[in-house]
Amino acid sequence: MRNGLMLVLAAALTACGSQPSPQPTPTATAPRETGYIAKVLALPPRQINGVLYRAIDDAKQKCQGIAGVERQKPRNGKPVWAVRCLEGSAWLVALGDDGMAEVTGIPAQPGG
Repeated sequence: MRNGLMLVLAAALTACGSQPSPQPTPTATAPRETGYIAKVLALPPRQINGVLYRAIDDAKQKCQGIAGVERQKPRNGKPVWAVRCLEGSAWLVALGDDGMAEVTGIPAQPGG
C-alpha cells in the first residue's frame, strides 16, 4: 500500500505545473530575415562600408579605403555592392547569409 501511495504522489508531483516546453527553432532553418544579411542591411551606411572594406581586405585585395559604394541588383539571392576604393581599384562584393563574401574585380572602363 505504501509503495502504491508513493507512486501516486510521484506521478502527481511530476504532472503538477509541467507544461510542454517550446522547442527552439534550429538556426540552420532560420528565415533569411534573421540571418547575417539582415543584420548587415540594418547597419548605417558607414558601418556597411566597414563590412565591405573588411571583405575586400580579407580577400587580400588592394583597397586603401572606400571612396564610394553603390548597391547592385542581387545575384543568386545575395545582395551585391559595387565598391570603389580610394586608390582607384573597384570591386563587386556579394554577401552570403552564412557571412561569407565573394569579392571580384570590376573591369576598367574604356577611356578611363
